Amino acid sequence: MPFQVVPTAGAVLEQVLSDTHPLWGDGLSRDNYAKAWVAQLKTPWGQQHLDRVALVDGPHVMCSAKRYDLSVRFDGRIRRVLGIGAVFTPPAHRGRGCARELLTRLLDTAVTEGQEFAMLFSEIAPAFYEQLDFVPVPLVESTIEVDQKRGGAPAMLVRSGDDRDLPAIAEMSAARGKNARLVLDRNEDFIRFNITRQRLHSGLAPSGLRTTEFLVVEEGHQAVAYLVCTEEAGRWMIEEAGDRDPSGARLGAMLQVMLARHPGERLPEIKGWWPKALIPPQLKVAAITPTQSVLMIRPLRDRMLPLPPLAAAEVVYWHADYF
Repeated sequence: MPFQVVPTAGAVLEQVLSDTHPLWGDGLSRDNYAKAWVAQLKTPWGQQHLDRVALVDGPHVMCSAKRYDLSVRFDGRIRRVLGIGAVFTPPAHRGRGCARELLTRLLDTAVTEGQEFAMLFSEIAPAFYEQLDFVPVPLVESTIEVDQKRGGAPAMLVRSGDDRDLPAIAEMSAARGKNARLVLDRNEDFIRFNITRQRLHSGLAPSGLRTTEFLVVEEGHQAVAYLVCTEEAGRWMIEEAGDRDPSGARLGAMLQVMLARHPGERLPEIKGWWPKALIPPQLKVAAITPTQSVLMIRPLRDRMLPLPPLAAAEVVYWHADYF
């Protein structure tokens, strides 16, 4: 029987989740790993833009992957993009070209459905994906130091964010990325999906392993700055952030408020996939390193079309957008 590509459901989904949990479980139990996946698919964005597919040979799952329908602004134009994540071949089926077969079929389907580019994150050496015409996109991770305010936290009201803040956050995201050559088109449903995903991974993890905070500063009953931050083992990751003030001063003050909650404790290591153009006056970038996972992209309609070289400063891509 020839290989088939099928949506994951029933026994196929259970097999895929069992296969991938040891690698991408992120501290969740096998059951909670499954609950997190099902819950993501119930969000408005997840229902329309996310699924999981498998390459099968009869009853055997040969390879699987997540498939995202993304919108990306590339060189001033909004493009539909196929996002490919969590490509996994069970050890028993490796060395038979299963991953290549699945990826090729996904790319062919994307062309038929009108998508213009494909993107993925490589956790292995990029050479495998370069054989399929993907090229790396430079992404960097910044280590951030915050100037702690002497005499206490800034006089700023910081509250938990919620759905009423999403329109303002979408506006901040659009404004921050307007001069970037490559940036995701982050609408309200997509932002909600990312925050929900972070909260699920924290809420379903063992107690005390991980926390997620979604905080905003408002003026005139409207959010004017925000951040989403995860904390694990003394390390903070700024998943995404924004500020209506181009200087980012309110965002810097929010981090000062967060640090003031922990007087006398060891300061956390703070990291983020921080846009080069957003450096609040209270922050200093102490170190910059390439991201561990490599973002890769390729055109779909014309495989021979060369992509204009991108610099890291021309890309706005938050850690929350990692797939």
